[in-house]
Amino acid sequence: MKKIFLMAFILMGVFASVNAQTSNLKDYLGKYVFPEGSPVTEVTLTVEDTVLTINSAMGATPLEKKGVDTFYLAAYDAPIIFKRGAGKSVETLTIIVQGMELTAQKEVASAASPNGSSFAMKEQNFYDKIWANKTR
Repeated sequence: MKKIFLMAFILMGVFASVNAQTSNLKDYLGKYVFPEGSPVTEVTLTVEDTVLTINSAMGATPLEKKGVDTFYLAAYDAPIIFKRGAGKSVETLTIIVQGMELTAQKEVASAASPNGSSFAMKEQNFYDKIWANKTR
């Protein structure tokens, strides 16, 4: 009986840890737009298997967490620093690569979207299609 409680306790801890890691990463998710003339026009941050991933026209690369609002882009040997605004929400990201400091503004969610983001709309459409297929 003690073994069952111990296993349940360990599993709860693992699930809580994974959920905590993902929820912290949600602050960074979204599209970031660089100023005109930058080598990169935009990047999108997503979470894949509890790892923050940066996506651009050059491909997708996982980021390593180094500290609070600081990550490392190993593929380009570049630190990434996020800055928060007055509301404690992430507003910019800065990539320091090959002697350049590239800063991008986070795109705010469109007010036209009822769920607050295009990702949420795509996700809802996905679930609507699955539900429609199951009810046939």
